[in-house]
Amino acid sequence: MSRYRRPLRAMMLALVPSVVTAPGSLFCGQAMAAAQLPRLEPYQLVRSLRMLQDQVVAGKPEALVMLNRVLVRIAEDLRTSPPDLWSKTDNLYAAVIYLLNGGNPDVVRPILAGAPPEALPSRLVAGALAYADANSVEVVQQFSDPLPPGLPNELVASIYLVTSPQLAGSDPAAALQRLDAIRLSMPGSLFEEAAIRRGLKIAARLHDAGKVKVLARNYLQRFPRSPYMQDFFLQFVDALLQLKDRIGNDEVAELARFARPEAQHAFYLRVARGALLDGQMERARFAAAKAVELAHELHVDDTQARLYSAASKAASMRAQDAIRTLSEIPKERLHERDKRLLEAAEAMAGRVVSEPVQLPAGPAAPSREALPVSTGSEAGPSWAQEQERPAPDTAIQETVDETKKKLAEIDRLLGKETQ
Repeated sequence: MSRYRRPLRAMMLALVPSVVTAPGSLFCGQAMAAAQLPRLEPYQLVRSLRMLQDQVVAGKPEALVMLNRVLVRIAEDLRTSPPDLWSKTDNLYAAVIYLLNGGNPDVVRPILAGAPPEALPSRLVAGALAYADANSVEVVQQFSDPLPPGLPNELVASIYLVTSPQLAGSDPAAALQRLDAIRLSMPGSLFEEAAIRRGLKIAARLHDAGKVKVLARNYLQRFPRSPYMQDFFLQFVDALLQLKDRIGNDEVAELARFARPEAQHAFYLRVARGALLDGQMERARFAAAKAVELAHELHVDDTQARLYSAASKAASMRAQDAIRTLSEIPKERLHERDKRLLEAAEAMAGRVVSEPVQLPAGPAAPSREALPVSTGSEAGPSWAQEQERPAPDTAIQETVDETKKKLAEIDRLLGKETQ
C-alpha cells in the first residue's frame, strides 16, 4: 500500500501552489518541495485519483473538496505530457480510466486518436471515443462481453459502470451481473459504492427482493459516511415501494438500523410519503410511526411525521382520530407539497366520517350500531372472531381509491417530488 501513498502525497503537494499562494504561508515549504518533485506519469496520476475517490466514499470531507481540483490538474498534466509517454500501454489505459470517471473528453480524444494501433485493442479505443461523444448505443456495442483480455481491474470496472444504465434497458440481468462483478473485484472502493446504488434499481425491476436486501445491507455497513448516501436512500425507497410486501416492515427496520439515527429519520419520512402516494397505507403507517419515534429521540420537529401518520389513517376506521391530528398540525411548518397532502387527507377523512356505511342486505347482516369492536381480548378461537367481522365497506374502499388518484395527481402537479 505504501507504494500507492507516495504518488498520492506527491499529487497533493503538487496542488498546493494552486490552492495556497500567499507568500510566507504555512504551506510555503510544501510548495517548494512540490516544485522539486519529479513529474508523475499518467498512470500514477490516475491511480492517485482513484485513491482519492475511495477516500470520498469513506467519508473524508477533505477528499471531496480536493476531487474537482485534482480532475482539473490531471487534465492539464495529460494535455502537456510528452508524446513518448503515450507509447506505454499503462498510460493509455489510464487515459481511458480518467475519461470514464468524469475526465475531460477533449483532453482524451487526441491521445487516443494518436495512440499506436498495437498499444490498445481497437474495440477499447472505439468504445472510449464513443463515450467521449456521448454515443451510448455504440459504447454498449463496443464494450459488450467478452472484453479484450488483459485489461486492468479498474478499467473493467469503469466500463461496466458506464454501460450498466444502457444495458439495463435491454438486458437487466446482464447489467446486474456486471455490477456484481464490480462489487466482487473492487471491494471498499467508489466502484463498489456506485455499483450498489445502480444495482438497487435493477434488482427491484427484476423483483429480486433478496438482492435488494443484500445490496442495502452491504451499502449501509460499508459506506455509512458516503456523501452519496442520499442517492442510495432514494434508490432504496423506490425499490421498497416497487417490491411492496416482498420485503416486510420488520426486514426494513432491520436494514435501517445500520444507518445513523438522523439518516434513519429522513429515510422513514421518504418511505412514509412515498407509500402514501402509492396507496400502501400499512407501510405508510409503519414508516410514519418510526419517523415520529426517531424525531422524539433526536429532539427534532415531528410535524411532517405526524402528518404522514394521520394521513395513513384517514381512509380507515380511525378517520376521526386522523381528523383530530390533522387539525392540530401547524401548516406553516409544512412544505407546500405537504400542505396539499394535508388538505387531501382531511378531505378523505371527512368523507369517511360523514358518509354512512353501506352494509350488504340480508337477514344475517347486523345493524351498524350492533357491530362489536374487537379489543383482542374476547374469548373464543381466532377463526371464529374472523368470521364475526363485518363485510368490507365498499364506500370506504371507493373513497380510498379516489383519494389515491387525487394524491397521485397532486404529486404530478408538484413535479414528482415524492421524496
